[in-house]
Amino acid sequence: MPPRQSKTDSRAVTVLFKKHKTTVLLMLQPHESLYFVKKRLLDALKSRNITNINGDIVPDSTSDVEFGEPVDRADLEKGWKRLQADVPGMDNEGAPKRNMNQNDSPTVMEADLENGYSIAFRFHKSTEDQSGGLDMDLDGEDPGWDVIMPTYEDEPEEQ
Repeated sequence: MPPRQSKTDSRAVTVLFKKHKTTVLLMLQPHESLYFVKKRLLDALKSRNITNINGDIVPDSTSDVEFGEPVDRADLEKGWKRLQADVPGMDNEGAPKRNMNQNDSPTVMEADLENGYSIAFRFHKSTEDQSGGLDMDLDGEDPGWDVIMPTYEDEPEEQ
């Protein structure tokens, strides 16, 4: 009898998603859309009963999740910038699409995510606008990325 083949694609990449002191490791297929990756990230957080990270409530919608890439992959301490593949496209009237669906979303391969890459994530904060609807704070000042990288320095000894 021949050995059983693993159902995992050998082209799969392992990506580390970081927010504050939380890291979620996901194995992704190159053809998966970023929309689906966001869904998997939210599912992973909810499966561990994580309802908030450093005071930010874990949303129910993938449209409330944003990814960031390192400014310098060799030095993550230099900070993060919005993942260009995660920037919404334009609708028919030239306005940015706010709710990206899986048909609009690029794939892991198109986003150039490779094995071992670290990606920051953050949640959009919804505010109620004057008309009573919800307005996402996307166009305002960039709130930054809440990522704390672990250090390996010894703590000073108390005397």
